[in-house]
Amino acid sequence: MAIVGSKGAVPVTVLRESELELQTVGSVAGVGEAAPAAVVLCGSESLAATAGGEVGALREVLGETPVVIVCAEIRPGELRTALAAGVSGIVLEQQLDTHLLPCLRAVLSGLVCVPRAQARQVEPDRLTPREKQILGLVVMGYMNGEIGERLFVAESTVKSHLSSAFAKLGVSSRTEAVELILDPERGLGTGILSLGGEPLEAAPSR
Repeated sequence: MAIVGSKGAVPVTVLRESELELQTVGSVAGVGEAAPAAVVLCGSESLAATAGGEVGALREVLGETPVVIVCAEIRPGELRTALAAGVSGIVLEQQLDTHLLPCLRAVLSGLVCVPRAQARQVEPDRLTPREKQILGLVVMGYMNGEIGERLFVAESTVKSHLSSAFAKLGVSSRTEAVELILDPERGLGTGILSLGGEPLEAAPSR
């Protein structure tokens, strides 16, 4: 088991009583020589910041060797991106003591393991065409009342659609939704940024 990252000492402490053979590696470059059964990649920020380009580098060196990421938080959209990059397991820092060893056992058995609270991000509910349309207008800077006038629906209907869309995206505000949609690394690829075939542009800050 290779443990990579500046916070590698913490997982070593957590796993000390396990049956796993542990080895701390200073960088991704040194993992190939260790030929581990699995890799624990430790960071101190969000999932995307921790993974960075290191997961791709690990994949090139180790092939299908399971990679588990330890991070401080998982932002909307990041989990699917990490899994698509080849991450096998994700553990939040605050859950290390109870979740790291079960996660490692799961990925070593060929499973994928993610925190239950973020599991919905793996395959979120699909946005309806109306939800995509309204989110596109939000990105353009329209407020709820303006969206209602443009789409000939009540403002309460707009709010209802946004509430449903926010839940599916795993966000809690317009700002978070816009940030997620515009982020090329975390965007969900749901066609939100086009209406009638014409690409949308974000509104300038007010």
